[in-house]
Amino acid sequence: MRFVSVRARLGRALALAALTVLGGSAAARAEPAAELLPPLREPGAPYRTPRAGEGFHTQLFGDPIEITPRDRRSVTALQVGSAFTAPGPSGAEVIPYGALFLFRRPDPDHFLEAILIGIQNDVLFARSPRGFGPFEYLLTLETSTVPVARSDLVGGERLKEEQLLWGFVRGGLGLGYRTDVAPGAADNMFSAALLVQPGFFFFDDGSDTRDDFVVPRDTFELRARLRVTHDAFERNLLEMVHRGFGFGLDASIGHRARWNDWGVQAREKAGSTQTFASLLGYAKFAAGLPGASERHRLIGALHFTVGDDLDRFSAPRIGGGPDGDEFKAIARPLIPGAVIEEFHPKHYVVALAEYRYELLFFTYLSLRTSLTWLDRDRLRAGTVRHENDWLPSLGARITTGFPFRLWLRLDYNYNFGVIRRGDELGGHEVVLALAREF
Repeated sequence: MRFVSVRARLGRALALAALTVLGGSAAARAEPAAELLPPLREPGAPYRTPRAGEGFHTQLFGDPIEITPRDRRSVTALQVGSAFTAPGPSGAEVIPYGALFLFRRPDPDHFLEAILIGIQNDVLFARSPRGFGPFEYLLTLETSTVPVARSDLVGGERLKEEQLLWGFVRGGLGLGYRTDVAPGAADNMFSAALLVQPGFFFFDDGSDTRDDFVVPRDTFELRARLRVTHDAFERNLLEMVHRGFGFGLDASIGHRARWNDWGVQAREKAGSTQTFASLLGYAKFAAGLPGASERHRLIGALHFTVGDDLDRFSAPRIGGGPDGDEFKAIARPLIPGAVIEEFHPKHYVVALAEYRYELLFFTYLSLRTSLTWLDRDRLRAGTVRHENDWLPSLGARITTGFPFRLWLRLDYNYNFGVIRRGDELGGHEVVLALAREF
């Protein structure tokens, strides 16, 4: 009897978690409002995972539940969390993070997406004037204004003698093409845009910077950029990809107006990095297992970049930390088990594979593996050199609804190739993320 009582209380707690994160409510069994919504599962029909934004009614451990539909054309969400690494580089064992995400697409002629952190921001606004059809103009803003001096990780250690305070403010203006694609949700679209992005970079030394370290000059920079994205995913209630595919390309070429030899004893030559180019790309898919129910999912992703004349300030920054399947988040490369933005390689390939099982309609368990090939900095005989290395990883995660309308994700990853203290290979990573939509 005691076991039955505990099980009943647990069932009600889980039902509350599902309701609060998804904006649902308890419903009487014969209440007319519940009958207006479709059931989660038709009697005798195969199980179907509920999709993002859908409304339905069901029962969980005997408790009736009603989930109301959600407007996915207007999303405001806040995510906070922390990434833990062990053994971790000094000062990077625990890295808290947080971001506000905005998505607005009230109609095919207006679009806004923004990731706002404060010290780092990425905003895109697109508008299609009447009579232009799928063609549009775009305005962009990217900023990175971290108010403290930073030093890069080399072989798992901070290179404090090359500490710099640096950042940028980069605007953008362009023309683009955007159209809806199947399956027809608010975030299912194809877009292509050509942008001109003027920006300003600023630099200063830090308290630990070597006396013979030459600081780069503040400079104006101009970039030309081509961006292509295609998102044809169905997503589940927690905005995780469920079925479909997506891909994207981001090509840019840039030039700095004023650039000088910089670094320790001015080793980094301006002539080879004043003009630079890069190409980033990704592809991702989600599908089921043949003969299995929709509870079983297979997800694969591939990210890559190649560049020419890239340096510390123009190369992409990648590493570990939080992951996401929301619109635009699928474009972010992730190296499970690494520190957030640990690397700034001139080229990389990251392949990820995931098996996901739906424990409940609001709780998902995943097993993941990844393999990364990239050039990273190594300290050899007192000199920083680029070396190509392989970084394989294994991990698991659970994603679930949580009380107070929260979405919770807990990740564990072990990367066999990251370098930690004393050239030790291998490191653990735990990432806790909490999100709430408003």
